[in-house]
Amino acid sequence: MPKPLVHTLKLLFTILLLWLVFKSVDVSRVARDLAAFPAGTLALLLAALWGSQLLCSERWRILAGALGMRGRYLEFVQTYFAGMFFNIGLPSLVGGDAVKAWIISRKAGKPLLPGLASVLQDRAAGLVTLLLYGSIAIGLRPFTWKGLPLGTLYLGAWAGIAAVLALILKGETICRKLEERVRAPRARKALGYLGDFHRALALADIGKGAVWRVAAYSFVNSALVLGIFHQVVLASGHPVDVVSFAALFPLVTLATMLPVTLNGMGVREWVYVEALFLAGVPRDSGLVISLATSALILVCNLGGAAFLWKVPGGLSRPGE
Repeated sequence: MPKPLVHTLKLLFTILLLWLVFKSVDVSRVARDLAAFPAGTLALLLAALWGSQLLCSERWRILAGALGMRGRYLEFVQTYFAGMFFNIGLPSLVGGDAVKAWIISRKAGKPLLPGLASVLQDRAAGLVTLLLYGSIAIGLRPFTWKGLPLGTLYLGAWAGIAAVLALILKGETICRKLEERVRAPRARKALGYLGDFHRALALADIGKGAVWRVAAYSFVNSALVLGIFHQVVLASGHPVDVVSFAALFPLVTLATMLPVTLNGMGVREWVYVEALFLAGVPRDSGLVISLATSALILVCNLGGAAFLWKVPGGLSRPGE
């Protein structure tokens, strides 16, 4: 579909979801509860959230280094936080990732595709560990929404991950067979880009020690994220246990990644309200928690503005 039509449909769907959310709550009560939210608690959680991004920067540095884009840790911190800042204005939650990929590729003197591959690998590592925590938690605290066991959503997510891995493993064969059949120049050029991207994803030169470090950073970071946003729920005065929250929060993250609204708005609020309602949180309070969480993420991303200056010397070239 034409891009203007796509953006219009996303805007309409965003407005519809936000209308459904606000229609189901007492807006005046939400405003009062949001104003009374403990600012000191949010400040401490903001500092913890920035700390978790420092772990992500090191994880990304390891993955990018395996693709020949090596550099100092502080350089990756700067680029990581700069990408967070651009998440604010670009049309999806992963929009800033494209900026990160462009910066890292340009500084390393590499094509854009390896940069995109490193960013995608970093995202995937964080998502997988978050889903692992959620899968364990949903086994301990099964939830059902309107007759649908939420465990089936986790099964669907793992099936999707398995399909992606299969494509990565068999992607070269698939691309080669398609190139044999396709004759249109533009289609063949697109397949060439796809093949290059597949090779960047599948052939990273990463050692076992680096894999273990990436896994360790991912598990620690996902635990931090769950703990931080669980504290937002507790600060609202609702004693939701951490296992229940861990079972629900990854589903909110998955839903927000769907490119059906502008910047995930509407989806995040609606899913958050419905998920927390299953854990005994009234919808009014669920919306307060969702808005407080969104504000926390927004301020965290705004912190990336402090990292927009140019790094002297740039990233090191492979072999330097």
